[in-house]
Amino acid sequence: MRASMAANSNASPSCHAEQWANPTGLAGMAALTAMALTNGRQNKAALDALDVKAGDVVLEIGCGPGMGLRRARDLVGRTGFVAGVDRSGCAVHTAAHAVHRSILRGRAAVMHAEAHDLPFRDLMFDKAFAVNSYQFWPDPARAVREIARVLAPRGRFVITQRAEREGGRTDFPGAAGGMERITRAVALLKSQGWNIIDEHCVPDGARLLAVSVTALRPD
Repeated sequence: MRASMAANSNASPSCHAEQWANPTGLAGMAALTAMALTNGRQNKAALDALDVKAGDVVLEIGCGPGMGLRRARDLVGRTGFVAGVDRSGCAVHTAAHAVHRSILRGRAAVMHAEAHDLPFRDLMFDKAFAVNSYQFWPDPARAVREIARVLAPRGRFVITQRAEREGGRTDFPGAAGGMERITRAVALLKSQGWNIIDEHCVPDGARLLAVSVTALRPD
């Protein structure tokens, strides 16, 4: 689900977009590798905004190759728990490998699921985050309601998107629409009663930004 490149340079634009949204086959594995290599600053920005602590129970929506999930696992420590969901079976397999030992020890889970139909009980998580995946949710309004359902009271949720710096045009996939996606996400969260507590940008190289919005679960 993370922004990436398709392996076949002769593929059509729709094929490229599909590999971003739902990586499959050899092209999907290439896309997931690209995500793992390029999303480090994006993952850090999201988890910094999420303010993950030892012992937290954390959910990632659109876990891709599992690099953000693995970073979250390290932050929650031995007393915490992390879970990731992705619509791509290929991504689920890759992410499960990234946190394999933690899964065996009962400290992590990776599941095949859509953002709008989360396979978890009510109030299970302290915090949740989504990095460069919001644009691929088939039903964002329903997804936001689902995230509220699985978060505990006063639970924190972060959406992070890659965006172009002002005046710094780039061909990096997905960057051109990053600011607009965050604007739409903020409007949706507000419409459902979430409390927006922070919106900020941090650099992601010379021409890119990691743009995050942090919200508290509706009462």
